[in-house]
Amino acid sequence: MKKILMIIIIGIFLINCGLSYAIESNKDKTIKFIYVNGSNSNDQKAKEAYMKGFHKLHKQMKTVFEKDEFITEHLLNNEYKIDADEDVMFWGFQSKQELDVINDNLAVTKRFSPSVSQHLRGFLAHCMHDAVWVQRNSNMQRIVDQLHKKVIKAEKDGQKVVLLGHSAGSFVTYEYLLHKLKAGKIDFLTGKKENKYTCLDAVLKSGMAFLNADDRLVKNPNEQQFQEGYEKLDEYTKCNCVEDNTISGIINFGSPLSLFYSSQISNSRSQNSAYKLHFLKYLQANDMFFLTVNFSDDPLGFPVDSNISKNDIEMEFNTTLDENGRGFIYNYSKERSKITFMGAHFAYWKLPKRFSKVVKDAYIKGYKNFYEIY
Repeated sequence: MKKILMIIIIGIFLINCGLSYAIESNKDKTIKFIYVNGSNSNDQKAKEAYMKGFHKLHKQMKTVFEKDEFITEHLLNNEYKIDADEDVMFWGFQSKQELDVINDNLAVTKRFSPSVSQHLRGFLAHCMHDAVWVQRNSNMQRIVDQLHKKVIKAEKDGQKVVLLGHSAGSFVTYEYLLHKLKAGKIDFLTGKKENKYTCLDAVLKSGMAFLNADDRLVKNPNEQQFQEGYEKLDEYTKCNCVEDNTISGIINFGSPLSLFYSSQISNSRSQNSAYKLHFLKYLQANDMFFLTVNFSDDPLGFPVDSNISKNDIEMEFNTTLDENGRGFIYNYSKERSKITFMGAHFAYWKLPKRFSKVVKDAYIKGYKNFYEIY
């Protein structure tokens, strides 16, 4: 009797294990979309508007992407789904105190200023204030670290990530890649030829180097501190960098990135040019896409650079990109929102179906342009 009972218990256990394995095996692999807000009025009402708007946009983005055969094959690899639940990162509250001062000053001019001028002044004040505020190193680093926590959580949940930055939110997504991707070789600091890659935050927090006033990375002149940081660099890399193949792509929209970061994304300085090459090679080799998608009538939407192909990069930098890599970069700012001049900057989630199709087209055109598929 005991033997029979034991056989039954073991049988039930094995059946449950088999069911559990089957459920786990059939569980969809998902990509988490994390939306980073941009310029706003920094209050609860604004947050609720962003949450509601991005929810509508995400619903359309998921539908449009998953129905497209090209994206299903190349982005979703015929095995991934887009997570039905979006993640919205709203950082506006952090700059509220400073913006309140601006609002008080604007209220003074309201009594004698024409309504159109006052409205435009308020629009520019909110947009420009947040754009400038978030670029301060201390403010940006805090927000980048907050975003990193979300990315790490998704990674631990077995998800890949797509970052979407609206307006000044595109500064955050750009800085996140700059600080967290393991795209830089350590050779130029150590003077040795070694195949060791890390991210900017690991180098800075290890004490091996620092950023000067011109945003140039400078080696720590204290050799002892430099060596101590170098010996622990692997630990700093693990703690501060995002793992390869976690970020699937970036979608920046309504982005004034090139207006505020023109010196960093240009080739005017040798260090910028070198990092740009490492950055491009990392994106391409790790199958990451970097899209800048703006409505053409959005006054704050600026293209980041002219569109280039894999062959263009190899010729410009005299290098060879990964044969198996499928990452690419692309700017697409040809479609009109067809709404008012002032409203175009916020049309991306007010016209979610239209914008989702524009992003889909941008992905397909970008991939084909980069790999010269005709």
